[in-house]
Amino acid sequence: MSFELWSASWESVPLSEAVKRYDIGKASDDHVEDLEDLFEEEPECFFVHQGDLTVDGSLSIGNDPGLAEDTVYVIDGDLTVDGPMRFLNGDVYTPLYVTGSVTARHLMCLLDSNLFIGGSLTVGGLLMTEFSDMGMLAVHGAATAGAWFEAGDRGEVVFLGDVKAPRVRVSEADVLLPEFLDGDIEDAADKLWAAALEGRPLLRP
Repeated sequence: MSFELWSASWESVPLSEAVKRYDIGKASDDHVEDLEDLFEEEPECFFVHQGDLTVDGSLSIGNDPGLAEDTVYVIDGDLTVDGPMRFLNGDVYTPLYVTGSVTARHLMCLLDSNLFIGGSLTVGGLLMTEFSDMGMLAVHGAATAGAWFEAGDRGEVVFLGDVKAPRVRVSEADVLLPEFLDGDIEDAADKLWAAALEGRPLLRP
């Protein structure tokens, strides 16, 4: 689902005002020094959702090329997903900045997604990151998850607060149920997402 279809309550904020109000660099400990680090040039605008946002059920978001690719999306508050969440961008670097905290049953950040969290991150089950060189997850506050599955070593993951999430890599993925591996990690993300949508367990007891 594109950001445009996800919510009808985005408010366009002029770039000159938005860069002062929403400091992505601070949220990423200056790993993003300038918005041009994310885009080839300055974004056209910021779309902002004012206040907390709760999603009843699962959330799968991401933009394809040509859909608001020069836009930064901001939730000025907390994001709570009462189900699994997947953020997947392909060949476009549309970032999502949540100024507050993010809570989800599972969270998968994949390929070219850029997720910046100004508060804490709480994931009841699996946190999965599988990035391209341009992908990034930055959490300014504490981070908690049942397990953090780092499928690959590209992109950047920045935790600025305390982390309570056992970190496993592809070669150490025995925290996952074996049905998601089958000796081949290539399609693990798709298998895990399908199981998460069905409410099936992802992690070993």
